[in-house]
Amino acid sequence: MLDLMEFGERSLEDALAQWRAAPKNPVHPALAQWTEHALRGYLTAAAAVPAAPGVPPAGLRPVSRLWARQRGPVKPGAPDMYEEMVTDRRYAGHGVRELRLVRTGSVKDRPRDGVEIALAVGVLAGGSPVLSSRWDRNPLTLGRYERPRLVRLVEIGCVDASQRILFEGTCEEAYALYDERVEEALDRIVTGDAYRPGDNCARCGAVADCPAVPSVPGLLGISRPGARRRSWSVTTGRSYRRCPARAHLEDLFLPRDTSAEDSEAVVRGKAVHAWIESRHRRTPQRPCTPDDVPGPPEGWRYEKWSVTGLQARLGIQMIADHALVCPLRDRPDDTEVHPEETVAAYDPDADVVVLAKTDLLYRVNGRWTVRETKTARVPDEGNLLDQHPQLALAVQLARTGVLPGDGHCGVELERLTGSGPVVTELDVAAPDVVSEAQRVLAEYVTPWHADARYPAKAGQACADCPFTRWCPDAVDGSGG
Repeated sequence: MLDLMEFGERSLEDALAQWRAAPKNPVHPALAQWTEHALRGYLTAAAAVPAAPGVPPAGLRPVSRLWARQRGPVKPGAPDMYEEMVTDRRYAGHGVRELRLVRTGSVKDRPRDGVEIALAVGVLAGGSPVLSSRWDRNPLTLGRYERPRLVRLVEIGCVDASQRILFEGTCEEAYALYDERVEEALDRIVTGDAYRPGDNCARCGAVADCPAVPSVPGLLGISRPGARRRSWSVTTGRSYRRCPARAHLEDLFLPRDTSAEDSEAVVRGKAVHAWIESRHRRTPQRPCTPDDVPGPPEGWRYEKWSVTGLQARLGIQMIADHALVCPLRDRPDDTEVHPEETVAAYDPDADVVVLAKTDLLYRVNGRWTVRETKTARVPDEGNLLDQHPQLALAVQLARTGVLPGDGHCGVELERLTGSGPVVTELDVAAPDVVSEAQRVLAEYVTPWHADARYPAKAGQACADCPFTRWCPDAVDGSGG
């Protein structure tokens, strides 16, 4: 949209009309509504950015070519040359180069990233226009370098038209920002070889051959690829069941209204989870104990979660009860724990990357086990796989060898309730457990995989949806 306006010389309304009429695949109505809001927010914020010294109003022009610079090795043994490039909105004029970092959310409370700022202004100060394709595997072809007298880095938040200047200074001042933190970050980026499976795997062209993402044909029981490669998790499945549009907007990472989502019980559950996770991450590792609890009982806070009253007291009780069934209790020396471990697998038959964030993956006496922890004031003795579909996914990941243990990883459910803790182990080799897990997964995955439109299920689902601001079909949640 901005390209249409800045390089196609379209007015705002003409650009919107041309975009809406484009013959390519239509976008979701909520994405269209968000895009128009974001565009207007960007333009409002950009108009409010103070002019750079020596530049008249509207004196900067948009720059279509990227800026990049080529540099020598970070340290001995590193590649002989690497390239740094800036790719957001670029402007120049009157000896000034300006880069605007576009954020979907607000910049008001966003922490400043010193490494990002230093790298960006370094390229602004020393970069040349890129004449070749940014995706060319050969070194970039760069144009003539013209030294700017001033460089500026501006951050713009599209959701609320917020803006702030992150840096404004000379080339010498930009180069002076480099310090050991920047060099360490560059070292990790240029020479690092770690794999980090996660939300971006579905957007990676190398996922089918990635050693950190096992390829498991038939993992989801679907034998036809979708219109595009996507990622699926239990969170996706639950969101889709409540409202297909919500699942799609979560996948797009649109700004959320978090105040609409969390009940007191949900906040208490997240606070308990965060506290237990922090205990499991201690070094050296040690078991949780009954007196290792937050406080005071009338109200306590951990990280961003704050609980009071009954929920605070119940949360303390649940944390103390966890100590009675903590996997590190009476642990041998070879115990290994991985809290909140992200596990990824690729199903080429469905062309889907499956993601699971396990509450705890641990090894005791050579045996691996994944444990899911759930909190509830009153225990429910119904079908555990129906109640907790992440268990069904864990069974499938365990039996297909995605989880460590060569197909023999255990699966446990820890329930922290008002009447005490309960740990249940599932037999991942039992045919009835396997078939039940596959049934539960199919009920979540099959309709989602076949959908290409993600219609809104307006009504009760809108009550706690964080995307109603963008959804043209949203209602007040009363069902009418």
